[in-house]
This record gives sequence, C-alpha cells and structure tokens, in this order.
Amino acid sequence: MTIQHIDHATIVFERTLAAAPAEVFAAWSSREALLDWSAPGDGWEMAYQVFEFRAGHTDVLTFGPSGAKPYVNTVHYHAIRTDQFILSSSTVSHENGMLFAGTVLLELAPAANGTDLRLTESGFYFDGDSPEGHKEGWGAMLEGLVAYLGRTAAA
Repeated sequence: MTIQHIDHATIVFERTLAAAPAEVFAAWSSREALLDWSAPGDGWEMAYQVFEFRAGHTDVLTFGPSGAKPYVNTVHYHAIRTDQFILSSSTVSHENGMLFAGTVLLELAPAANGTDLRLTESGFYFDGDSPEGHKEGWGAMLEGLVAYLGRTAAA
C-alpha cells in the first residue's frame, strides 16, 4: 500500500442524554446493544468477529455495504471505568489497506437530566478517509444511541 495523503484531527462531540450513566455505559459495553444502535443503515451489514469488552482486549468488527468486501474495525481497550469512561485505540482498514488509526475517549458524567457524554477521537486519516467522514459517522451513531436509549427506556 502506498499512502498518498494523511490528515490528522481531533473531533469532539458533547451531548446530554436523557438516561443515567449506567444505561449509557451499558449501551457501549453490550455486543447486542452496539449492533442495534451503531448500525450504519439500510443496505449495510455489520458483525463482530471478536467481542472482548475488557481492558487489554480487542474487538474486531466488520461492516460495509451488503455484498461488498467489508471494512475491518479493530478496537483495543486500554482503560475502562464502569459508568465513567472508555479509552480505546482503533484502526479501520479495507481491501486497499489502512484508512484510519487513532484513539477514542468516551467520558460519561451524571447530569441533572441524565448523562453528559463527551466523545473525543484523535486520529490519522489515510487516503480514502477523512475527519469529515468520521464527524458524519459519529454524528449518525450518536443519533442512533439517542434513539436506542429512548426505545429501551420505554420498554
């Protein structure tokens, strides 16, 4: 693989969610919940090849348009504090090689009406990937999280 261009950026999202920190953390630490709320949308497939949500362990997730060669997202968990934070590093690759390498810090804090969430991604975006694409992806995923928390609270 020959890399032609590398961008680097830090992306930060801050949201107040209408759910307790324990509920938000549960949505990030459950394979089934993640597959529900973080799915990319119609016409896409997503599956965990490995799910090991523990510090020092790694998840391997494949995703992409149905029938196409999937992207591979590998997430290594460095530190996890239940209901407070998750620190991980990740890579995203595709058939032509590495697209992304970086870190993600998810922070959760109790708020008057639920949970203050802060998500920070710092990374390197290789040919075919961009900070803007990740902003859009994280934005859609967080909207999926809000919807998921609304559905599970109503159940």
